[in-house]
Amino acid sequence: MVETSSQGLASGPPHGIEPRPRLVLRFALYAGAVLLAAGLAIAWLVNREVAGRAERTVESQARAVVGANLDSRLRATDFSAPVSSGRRAKLDDLFRKSILIPGVVGGRLVGPNGTITYAANHALIGTKARRPAEVGQALRGEVTRRVTRATTWRGRRNVKVLRVVVPVRLAEHSRPIGVVELDQDYTAAAVSIDDARWRLAAILTLALLSLYLALFPILRRVTGQLEARNRRLREHAEERGRLLEAERAARAEAESVQRLLAEQNERLRELDGLKDEFISLVSHELRTPLTSIRGYLEILLADDALADEHRRYLGIVDRNSERLLHLVSDLLFLAQVDAGKLAFELGPVDLEEIVEECVEASLPTAGAKGIALTARTEQLPKLQGDRARLAQVLDNLVSNALKFTPSGGRVEVRLRTVDGAAVVEIEDTGLGLAKEEQDKLFERFFRSSRAEENAIPGTGLGLAIAKAIVERHGGRIELDGAVNVGTTVRVELPLSQRDLRVSRREIAA
Repeated sequence: MVETSSQGLASGPPHGIEPRPRLVLRFALYAGAVLLAAGLAIAWLVNREVAGRAERTVESQARAVVGANLDSRLRATDFSAPVSSGRRAKLDDLFRKSILIPGVVGGRLVGPNGTITYAANHALIGTKARRPAEVGQALRGEVTRRVTRATTWRGRRNVKVLRVVVPVRLAEHSRPIGVVELDQDYTAAAVSIDDARWRLAAILTLALLSLYLALFPILRRVTGQLEARNRRLREHAEERGRLLEAERAARAEAESVQRLLAEQNERLRELDGLKDEFISLVSHELRTPLTSIRGYLEILLADDALADEHRRYLGIVDRNSERLLHLVSDLLFLAQVDAGKLAFELGPVDLEEIVEECVEASLPTAGAKGIALTARTEQLPKLQGDRARLAQVLDNLVSNALKFTPSGGRVEVRLRTVDGAAVVEIEDTGLGLAKEEQDKLFERFFRSSRAEENAIPGTGLGLAIAKAIVERHGGRIELDGAVNVGTTVRVELPLSQRDLRVSRREIAA
């Protein structure tokens, strides 16, 4: 299939690409057709306007003739019934002298009931008018006109006329008593229309021809651009033909790589599970000997006969074993979270009491660093939760605030209710942190650049543990701060029973 396409590209232009002469011819034909259609439309509109103007001129003449020669000489009885022979002779004389002027080939009087009461062509007297609607319009005071075929008063048949229907009034403000129909030979109007039509045709022809000739440079430029585009398309098509086979080979290789990646992802998931299981196992196995070590250290440190130098060495071992025990406890906690085996002992919790105990326990550390540690609480209802875990959250947050606040700084713990939730805020005036690091601070083992620059010890697990505990209680934890300004941590815990049920489902999961 690829070889066939390549041969086709070599033997001639691709399908749908035309040589330039054919493109020029096609554009020329399209442009000519568009201009011709536009010219015919303009000619039709102008011809219609000219014809309408000629007909309106004839209508005005007919109204003037009727107003000047008939309104004052006609009687009401002329429209009530066909006129008598004596009256007909007088009307004949009136029409032939004043109405049937050159160009007017017929005239009639029509009564309110649509009966022709008088006609220059006597054969029509007593017959009905062919269009009662026009008579009705005229009786309402309107003048109508239309182009039709009629027999002249001299007997010529099938003559094209412009028929004007004019109302007749005996007084200026009286209602019409009848109508006058006048037939104007259409030849006079047609002559002026034909003259205007030929002049219009000549002007349009010259204008369209000039426009058509002016389009040729544009057509040549457009077709030149299309030719260049077609050349690029041919080159792209040839390149695509060359790359098609390589694409098939690459696709087969990509499918093979995809299968390999799927296998590796599956292996990585297995390894991740093994890693969690290993951390959980190691943490659990380390906890027991560490507890034993710390027990014996306490016994040794309680011996009064112990030399000061030995007591100092054992103190160092005690502090480091305590740090190691805390690290193991944190790893075990996170492993339980990942495995969904974290257990909570729910019960009524007085959050105000926990805050006061946490602040009281941290006062010695704050005093040693010269930091002002204060608490502002308000009384709020007890919430359902695990008291020990919530105390762990507050201890971690207050400990972090004291750790990152230099001497002379301030740490304030606030407890209040907002929209049915308990809110704990820990605000410090410490080192702060950059905005781009705030979202990462709750990730495991992440340590801010400020902590590393100032060599502040820590494992990067405290905030991750606090976040896990707060979310398992149906709450949320947020952090905001700025470099050299300080940090504020906000913990929000639900107080309502509905939120509590959600929290229990999450804990059970």
